[in-house]
Amino acid sequence: MTIPGLDPSGELGRLFFQIQSKDNQEKDTRQPSTVSQRSADAVDLSRLALEIRTHSSRAAELPDLRTDRIQGIQQALDKGIELATPNQLANAITRETILNALGS
Repeated sequence: MTIPGLDPSGELGRLFFQIQSKDNQEKDTRQPSTVSQRSADAVDLSRLALEIRTHSSRAAELPDLRTDRIQGIQQALDKGIELATPNQLANAITRETILNALGS
């Protein structure tokens, strides 16, 4: 089938090749970096994977529980100290509900 007025070697063809060459240039700039391990094996990780690895290792160094906060809350409860007012609780629940709805 031939469409009159469309010539792939004309305007449309030039546009296609410009987009294709731009995509190829972007692929070249996104080459993964190489990270070698202790063994002879090598692993290629993207920049995002390296950032995830860095943040994961930092998070692993943090304690699982904030015992100081837990003890403070327990002491406040033992003394009968109010930790939050009903309005504060309502505001927190409302805010959390709205943020969850926006994130979905």
